[in-house]
Amino acid sequence: MQRWCGRAAGRRGKAFSRDVAARLEKLGWCVESEVPVTKILRKGFGKINYGDVDVLAWNKKAGRVLAIECKDLHFHKTPGEVAEQLSDFRGTSHDGKRDFLKKHLDRCEVLGSHCDRVAAYIKFDYTPTIETWIVFRNPVPMLFAWERFKDRVHITTFGKLAEV
Repeated sequence: MQRWCGRAAGRRGKAFSRDVAARLEKLGWCVESEVPVTKILRKGFGKINYGDVDVLAWNKKAGRVLAIECKDLHFHKTPGEVAEQLSDFRGTSHDGKRDFLKKHLDRCEVLGSHCDRVAAYIKFDYTPTIETWIVFRNPVPMLFAWERFKDRVHITTFGKLAEV
C-alpha cells in the first residue's frame, strides 16, 4: 500500500510539474521539466544525490533563472495534519533524512555554486543568479509560516504564477 501511495503521489507530482512548466511557457519563459542536477551541471557528486529540478525556467530578456520545486499537496483540516505538513517544510534534517524544503535548498545551493555551468546549460552569455522557488497547487499552511525563509526561498501558488 505504501508503494502504491508513493507511486500515485509521484504521478500527481509529475503532472503538476508539467502544469507549472506549461503555464510558465505561456507566460513567456523557457522551461524544462524534471531535469537532473547532474545533467544541468554536467557533473556527478558521488554519493550525494541532488535529485532533479521539477521546473527549470529562464527568461533571457529579464535575466532570470528559476529553480522550482512543485508540490501538489492535499488539503489538511485538523491541527495535527497542518502541523505534520508544516514539519515537512522546516528546512532541516532529522535522523539523517532531509525534509522537502532542505532537499530543495541543498539542490539550489549546489546550482548556485555552479552558476557558470547553469548558464552554459541554458545558453546564457552571462552568469545569472538562480532564484529558489516552491510552487504549491493550492494555498497551504506554509504560505502563512514562511517568514523565516523569505530570504532563502520564494513561494507561491499555481494561480499566482503570472506574478513571478
